[in-house]
Amino acid sequence: MQKSVIGALALASAFTLSACDGMSNKATPERLEGLVEDGVAEKRLTAATAQFDKTMARANSIAALNSAFGEDATANAGVQPLSQMLEAALKRNPDIGRAAQQINRADAQRLRALFGYLPQVSLSYTSTTVDTAVVASDNAVFQLGTASYPVTTMTVELRQPLLDMSRIYGIRLGSTARTASELRYIATVQKALYETFDAYLEASQSKVKIAELKQRSGSLTRQATAESALTETGLSNDTSRRAIMAEQARTESDLAMEITRLNEALSRLSYLSGTAISDVQAISVPSGVLGTERRISAEAAKEAARRANPELTGIAMSVVQADLARKQAIASDFAPVIDLFMSMETEVRAGSRFGGGSETEETTTGIRVTLPIFNARGDGLRTLDANVDLRAAIVDFHAVRRQVDTGTTMTLERMKQLTASIGRLSQAHGNAAGNVKTERERMSSGESNDLLLAARERQASGLKMEVQVQQIEYLRAWAKLQYLTGAMTKNVLR
Repeated sequence: MQKSVIGALALASAFTLSACDGMSNKATPERLEGLVEDGVAEKRLTAATAQFDKTMARANSIAALNSAFGEDATANAGVQPLSQMLEAALKRNPDIGRAAQQINRADAQRLRALFGYLPQVSLSYTSTTVDTAVVASDNAVFQLGTASYPVTTMTVELRQPLLDMSRIYGIRLGSTARTASELRYIATVQKALYETFDAYLEASQSKVKIAELKQRSGSLTRQATAESALTETGLSNDTSRRAIMAEQARTESDLAMEITRLNEALSRLSYLSGTAISDVQAISVPSGVLGTERRISAEAAKEAARRANPELTGIAMSVVQADLARKQAIASDFAPVIDLFMSMETEVRAGSRFGGGSETEETTTGIRVTLPIFNARGDGLRTLDANVDLRAAIVDFHAVRRQVDTGTTMTLERMKQLTASIGRLSQAHGNAAGNVKTERERMSSGESNDLLLAARERQASGLKMEVQVQQIEYLRAWAKLQYLTGAMTKNVLR
């Protein structure tokens, strides 16, 4: 008999496990293919959409978020100055919005930790029916027979932690988490400002290139027309015309690619700022920005970054959080807990097995000391995981610090290279501009022609464009240095 019961239980267990496996594997190929082809069931999608609309229509903090982030950006489409883009990023950048909500979350977690040390009061009400039947007894009193009666119990319980190091460390951890969330918010703001600044400059670079490429394409078109006329009169050959047309085709290809890059930069800028934008203004590099790399050493820049880089200070706070979490885990695993408790119970019995009812009140007050000895919660030691988390946080800190150090020194080196490049290109542009002037003088005296002058002008225009692009590239590197050293603000150019 016993073997039969054991066999039946084993069979039932196997069936239950098989059923659980089947219930957790409903994403069959046929179902997935149907989702791709037909989408989610219309009824469920309609219900979910209605719930979404209901949630978004609430007149509480959600309404404030809708007002701040849900504005129709197309109303502001057009040419936007850089300062306005930075202001818009501060108001509508989604990463900044999420970072602000993380501050709210940290405040809520700290409040929860504080509530952990406040009195814990609960009220319970129980209504039951007791059916009693005496089956056998040698006690004359118990032989009274059966009874059925209701019982109502109301209990008030109070617990006040007197000493609980785990909760104390939890409060400290909550305060540290609040500080960490504020540092991460600052880091997010600076990153959003830098990325918006950089995207704006990238779009400006594309505009400069597009303007030069359009000018070059027009010049080549006119030159190709002139070559065709000369070829018809026998003063030139078709080889020159084909070479010009090949250069024009390459220029138009470069123009198409650059327009694509401009559109991508504008799209990225729109996302970062939460504002639709169709064009950017021309950017001029302030004179006070050029030569920054000569006024600050690599060591000074690294020291400034280690002291003020918001991402690095944020990861340092993560180490502090991990250390407090470790201390909290140690206290939870090994430290004694002292609680003051009190319970007051009122019970009303409408009857009893002895025939009469009763109403009782009972109050219990005392102090409870709990000492975890080994595996008190049945889930091992939390300290082991906390030790690993602390070491991982320290590894992350050193990795981020190396990254910031390297980024700072490499950015300064990049600025030095750009300064040298701008100097050489400016000199080359000056020479090319001189050649244009000379070619114009030669053409006025009959020693040159429009074709040679156009070639000189294209060379000078291309070099001028390169100078402008390199200057904006220097400004991008300078902005990155400001971000790495924690100096990125919306008024960074003022």
